[in-house]
Amino acid sequence: MTYETVEVETEGAVATITLNRPDRINALSPQLRDDLEAALAELKPGDSVRVIRIRGAGRGFCSGYDMGSGSSIYKMAPSSGEQVETPEPGSRPMVELGESSAVLDRERVREGIERWLAMMSYRKPIVSQVHGHCLAGGLDLIGATDVVYAAEDAKFGHPAGRGLGIPPTLGLLPQKIGLARAKELFFTGDTVDGVEAQRLGIVNKVFPAAELGDATMALCQRMALVPLDALTLHKSVINRWGEIMGMRLGALEGAEFDALFHVTPASVEFGKISGSQGLREALAWRDGPFRT
Repeated sequence: MTYETVEVETEGAVATITLNRPDRINALSPQLRDDLEAALAELKPGDSVRVIRIRGAGRGFCSGYDMGSGSSIYKMAPSSGEQVETPEPGSRPMVELGESSAVLDRERVREGIERWLAMMSYRKPIVSQVHGHCLAGGLDLIGATDVVYAAEDAKFGHPAGRGLGIPPTLGLLPQKIGLARAKELFFTGDTVDGVEAQRLGIVNKVFPAAELGDATMALCQRMALVPLDALTLHKSVINRWGEIMGMRLGALEGAEFDALFHVTPASVEFGKISGSQGLREALAWRDGPFRT
């Protein structure tokens, strides 16, 4: 099959899915998420493909959720409440209550988290090959994969945490790198390069950018020598350990806290500036105090 925003190619038992929105540094639009999931579904059956590699086209892996697509997890829906019938005097008003914007926002975020959890449970190993930026929603993406190889100069972090929201699964960073290190990253919104990301435990290994593709493919091909049923069982039991330690429940909690974040004054102000002056001005307002 062909897709609008991803490209798929196979080399032996390894399939490569390339995120293909280079003009937006592969920001996660609804179409990109749909295409990624459709490509994974296409590659899921059978034993001919045993390992999946995900990489990004252009100058970066993934810049986060696409705030310009009109479908961002950060974009809240209006309340649907309206009066539908004039009540008799002294009676209780008949109102079509609908759902509040906060409830709808929480539900959207939760649905997004469920999609990441489904990707975590995918029966075949998925390896991320990260170069350039891997920010915000990019952390959710690599958190849903099994192994991460990165360029030494790649950039990881969540600048949006300074006033917009959280990556709903937090990229599983509290579990992967520990609470204190995760707090330092999210409290500042700062980014770390690939070398520091490896030291922290965000990624497995780093390489010079020119060597990253070959190194990642070599790992995938080595994995693919193992029978698929063994790969599936290894992945399932290791994931089970993660679930016992709270991985799934912790990820789902992100919907509650992200929905709360979206109604904070800082997040609301970001939306106002973005709507009236454009995203560039909103980002300048958010990140300006951190530029020294």
